[in-house]
Amino acid sequence: MADAHRGPRYQLAMAAAKATQAALTAAHRNGGQLPGVIAEKIDPQILADVPRPKTVVCVSGTNGKTTTNNLLNDLLADNGYEVVNNRAGGNVANGIQSTLIRNATISGGTKKDMAVMELDELSFRKVLPYLTPDVILVTNLYRDSFSRNANPDFIFNVMSHYVSPKTKLVLNADDLISCRLAPQDANRVYYSVGRLADDTAEPQGIVCDLTACPVCGGKLEYDYCHLRHLGHATCKSCGFTNPEPDYELTALDREAHTFTVCERSHEGAPTHTYRYGNYSITNLYNLFSTVVVARELGLSAEAIGASLERGINVTALRYTEEEAGGKRLVAVASKGENSTATSVALDTIRKEPGSKAVVVMLADAHKAANPKETEYIGWYYQTDFEYLKDPSIKQVVVQGATNPDLLPRLRLAGIDPDKLTMVETPEQAAAAVDPSGVDSVFWAFDIYNGPDVEKSRALVAQKIKEAADAR
Repeated sequence: MADAHRGPRYQLAMAAAKATQAALTAAHRNGGQLPGVIAEKIDPQILADVPRPKTVVCVSGTNGKTTTNNLLNDLLADNGYEVVNNRAGGNVANGIQSTLIRNATISGGTKKDMAVMELDELSFRKVLPYLTPDVILVTNLYRDSFSRNANPDFIFNVMSHYVSPKTKLVLNADDLISCRLAPQDANRVYYSVGRLADDTAEPQGIVCDLTACPVCGGKLEYDYCHLRHLGHATCKSCGFTNPEPDYELTALDREAHTFTVCERSHEGAPTHTYRYGNYSITNLYNLFSTVVVARELGLSAEAIGASLERGINVTALRYTEEEAGGKRLVAVASKGENSTATSVALDTIRKEPGSKAVVVMLADAHKAANPKETEYIGWYYQTDFEYLKDPSIKQVVVQGATNPDLLPRLRLAGIDPDKLTMVETPEQAAAAVDPSGVDSVFWAFDIYNGPDVEKSRALVAQKIKEAADAR
């Protein structure tokens, strides 16, 4: 946008937003969306007017966008890039505004030449008319929270309509929903995970977001599935199938913690091997897609590999592990009110080695504390709580404000009442856990319940230590 459009309203909006940011910083507060909210009140066109970096990358999708966005920011920073991000701002329009305002100078320039920002799927319609990213990565599309982005077909249409043909799309070829986004944009890069040893023959879970061919409605015949409906399939009626990948994950070594990528779009189709940290198929997809975007931005495979060797990995918020008395204490987060993310978290836990106790903290603590908000519990009936029946799980402790609602679902899932305990507080959850009879204790929790998890885990660790001291 030319400077001529940056009139008095723009100048006043920027001044007010900058003052708000300074006040928040002085008060040691986040409030990342507030500067954008104030700026937009003064200048409704602020997103069109604010200067933006030379390169803008957006990360979107139902699941994995926060983790992938953070990974990409960490990877680029580790390689010397100065990147502005919205980790403190939020992924909706006001958060994007706040991020760009923070990076803008009073004189109309920018402080950093690159922005890598998470973008909420529904916010495509509010952001993309004013901002054309150079790259958009879409991780996947699933059903989401009933109160936010519930239907993947609706979200697909919103996203698809607003993508500019000038944007490079990086899409998951294994997702026959999101890989079809924005047919008006021919600038597309696809990535795919090849067949893995623990794939299934059909989509997993009690709910599937892809029950028929998205083109003609015909029957899909699957070759394999990695995760829910992500995999390789062909329509028996019209022949629709997965697009050919530009980047394919061709080998996975679980013992060596490495994966190998064939770059089919590069001359000679070279292969590169990278290290990963804690394994799950979701972590693998997040890291793989991060590598693809970094390569598309011009980072060398050697530089990426070196960063991963130095420990760039999935953020600690989503997966943390501690040790107490020789027992693993592991917290696995999932996106709140999201049946797919929660099912995957429970599936990850049941597949972990050894016997375990599981503390379930899925009730949204933020909503429970707000008398004006209510968590819609219908998503429980689309979540695979049946995974908690696994013989390796010896105890299930459930804590949260929605326990009376969750209990019928757990009974329908066939959870043995003898191994099920319902409690109200994190302290009671810790008291109910019996770590003496298991190898590990896991917490499956909503991302907003992190403080409760840490409180409960510290008490369990103390219990283990006291038991060891008493022997």
